[in-house]
Amino acid sequence: MKNLSVRLLLGLAVLYTSVGSAQQYDKVVSGGQSLANKVCVTCHGAEGKGNPIVGAPRLAGIESWYLRNQLHGFRADYRGREKDYIPAYEMQDSVARMSDQEIEDVVAYISTWEATENTPTISGNANRGSQLYLACAACHGVNAEGNETLAAPGLTEKDDWYLLRQLKLFQSGYRGGHPEDQLGSQMRAGMASIESAQDIEDVLAYINSL
Repeated sequence: MKNLSVRLLLGLAVLYTSVGSAQQYDKVVSGGQSLANKVCVTCHGAEGKGNPIVGAPRLAGIESWYLRNQLHGFRADYRGREKDYIPAYEMQDSVARMSDQEIEDVVAYISTWEATENTPTISGNANRGSQLYLACAACHGVNAEGNETLAAPGLTEKDDWYLLRQLKLFQSGYRGGHPEDQLGSQMRAGMASIESAQDIEDVLAYINSL
């Protein structure tokens, strides 16, 4: 009887903990929804589908850990320093006054958005791109699935027009040049084998084929 009582108490403790965690998560998501509606949806869309006209990529389906890293980067002022890149300046301004908890709330809410199928916009030689992509696979994965341990995001659910812009920024040094942006610095180094605009388009064509 004593053992049964102990098991019952343990079971109730787990239940209350689970309920408490679920309620806390719902509260975080609710807070994130309110903030995202004020800050994010104007450019990125109500369901995070993105808007190429204003240079806002899709957020639906983005890895939470990667989004968190980028928001912290914008707030710390080492993302958004790209020359003449207005969307990056706007992102800096949007995130500048967000607290750590607000970032967590927004990330939690955005994680509830359903990923949508990518619509390719880049034309290139996917066969040639597959060879160039070998240099990328070490971090981003053989199938561009990403690697959280290396802080390398997946690439197959990202807008190719946005990836094109970012790769060019890494290539030029406008992104990844800040001393605090260690991951950006690694990307700049990784761009050594992708030299021309055609190289970039071929790599993106290959990623679109995965």
